[in-house]
Amino acid sequence: MKKTRYIIFFLLGLMIVSASCNKRKTYAELLKDENKAIDKFITQNKLVILENFPANSVFKSNEFYRDPATGVYYNIIELGDTTNTNMAKIGEEIYVRFSGLRYFRSEKDSTEYSNNDPIRSPFPETFIYRGPVTVSNRSLYSGTTPGWAVPLTRIGHAGKVKLIVPFNMGSASDQQSYSTTYYDKVEYRFESQS
Repeated sequence: MKKTRYIIFFLLGLMIVSASCNKRKTYAELLKDENKAIDKFITQNKLVILENFPANSVFKSNEFYRDPATGVYYNIIELGDTTNTNMAKIGEEIYVRFSGLRYFRSEKDSTEYSNNDPIRSPFPETFIYRGPVTVSNRSLYSGTTPGWAVPLTRIGHAGKVKLIVPFNMGSASDQQSYSTTYYDKVEYRFESQS
């Protein structure tokens, strides 16, 4: 009887210890951490967040607009060809080249990623444009980074932007690892123009 009691207490203790060691952050805590990381990034880089999109679509190098439907921050470097025939069309394949990709995971990780080197990355990333992005329809962009599509309502073929992409608008991998990303340059080419 004593042995059974000790075994039960031992197993209960083991369960309590293992449960306390597996404390994971809630989704709300992860969002709060992400907001702090983005705010810190904005402060460290002296970025100015615009409340309204510039009427002339011209940004200073440190100005970003936060898209209210997605939480994606972007800065237009070059508008590209914004004539009516050179804007992204629903169903069109979009080619993406980027440089200066950094993850917010760790301050110690200063690695930058790029697919802008044609020798190392001979093929650009691609996705099909499905129209303006919101948090609720981001699944239309599964298999890619939904945040990439956010600026496409404002830029044309050969447009270039800087992006801060919250993890819920990132790639499937970014969403699973809760990784916020920053892109120093994203360039778009439209299939109909290539």
